[in-house]
Amino acid sequence: MVKQQYEALKMNQDLRKNLIALKQELKADRARQELLSILQGDYSILTGLLENSEAKVRKNAALVLGRLKQPVCAEFLFRAYEKEEQLFVKSDYLSALAELDYSVCRSRLEQRLKDLEQYRPREEEEKHIREELAALRKLVGNGTSHIRHRFQGYDHTWEVILSTGKKYQNVTAEQLKSGEISILKSGVRLITSHLKPVLSISTYRELLFLLNIRKISENPREAARELADSNLIELLQRAHNSKGNFYFRLGLQSPKPLAQRSAFVKKCAFALEQETSGILKNSASDYELEIRLLENREGQFLPLVKLYTFEEQRFSYRKNTVAASIRPEQAALIARLAKPYMHEKAQVLDPFCGVGTMLIERNRVCPAGMMYGIDIFGEAVLKARENTRLAGQEIYFINRDFFEFSHNYLFDEIISNMPERGKKPREEHDRFYRMFFDKAGELLKKKGKIFIYSNEKNFVKKQLRLHKDFTLLQEYGMDEKDNYYLFMIEKVD
Repeated sequence: MVKQQYEALKMNQDLRKNLIALKQELKADRARQELLSILQGDYSILTGLLENSEAKVRKNAALVLGRLKQPVCAEFLFRAYEKEEQLFVKSDYLSALAELDYSVCRSRLEQRLKDLEQYRPREEEEKHIREELAALRKLVGNGTSHIRHRFQGYDHTWEVILSTGKKYQNVTAEQLKSGEISILKSGVRLITSHLKPVLSISTYRELLFLLNIRKISENPREAARELADSNLIELLQRAHNSKGNFYFRLGLQSPKPLAQRSAFVKKCAFALEQETSGILKNSASDYELEIRLLENREGQFLPLVKLYTFEEQRFSYRKNTVAASIRPEQAALIARLAKPYMHEKAQVLDPFCGVGTMLIERNRVCPAGMMYGIDIFGEAVLKARENTRLAGQEIYFINRDFFEFSHNYLFDEIISNMPERGKKPREEHDRFYRMFFDKAGELLKKKGKIFIYSNEKNFVKKQLRLHKDFTLLQEYGMDEKDNYYLFMIEKVD
């Protein structure tokens, strides 16, 4: 087909249709080699189409030249890009250049990026300018190393929110040693000049900085202006002792449909770059901060700032995870809630240990004696061993089915994030919980404790009715929808 399509282009037949078909063919390297063999280094037919009167012909001709991956085409593409007057086509020239060695025009692309960052487009131009800027940054912006900021404001006074969800905010609040503390609906508000100790608390989800404005407009351009007029830039400069550029992403938490959220984020992020004269630069991946907007019932937004410039140490051990891994802050919360029932030097077993997070966090809260982790998934066991080494702890991990495990002494505690049912039939999972309680009864000492995190409340309660040697000490609903529970259970006989 490649030969027929190229011959049709030479005859000026159905240019757009044949260019689109050829572009699709050239996804395969075999087709690319075939066309290069036909061309024999003569690209004049294709480069000539870059001057066609129809914009979509120029666009597809550019993309075809890009897929040929021949460096000689770069200059042709750049010249056509410079001359192009239809804004919606310009980003396609850049996409084509991205497939080539474009070093011959790199400096001119960098200058175009600088010029475009200073340009204030009309509203009808904005979408296409955003696309061109994104393509330029992909070519040269992200390729140019920029200063990576490091947080240096530990002794400044900050107002922050420690997000926790709508339950157990007090567990985090009780660990704060200084500052002005108040409990919010989904977290803890803190004003402090001693931030470093806060960063070691493991039970909150995120640390988010508050700005000196509590709500901004639902209009994206007005919202950008209000953010620029707030203390956002001052906060970033003070936190990092720097007046350089900061790379950000904008996030929106809202019940609006995805298309509306996406449109708002694109417009607001673009306008924020302009309102801050480029001090803030939008980046899809290489960002240092997230500006997060939380929508209220009135349709206005609370702006919060999350920084990625800390030396995060809370869970630095957790290098490895698997799909079923529990969030480390949730494991830490479980350990805190279970602490009143724990004992130092206890012999502890996790029968479904995954990558070891539950045991590591349990040991941080109350130092244990011998700790064992069992998992049938060999990859998880290997990852658990490395995580444990990074945590500076000693835990023995065994790649085995828990129901085939035996030991020459009994345990004081069993703690685990219970496996989820997934697609297993209800009867099979019911049997699994019966087998778990049977096995736990064999392995636990009298007065031994079970701490399990499970989304199968009914199965747990059923087995507690059937197993008279266990009694429920306490249970906690662990999420706002009461899907997950933490059960504190004791062996009584």
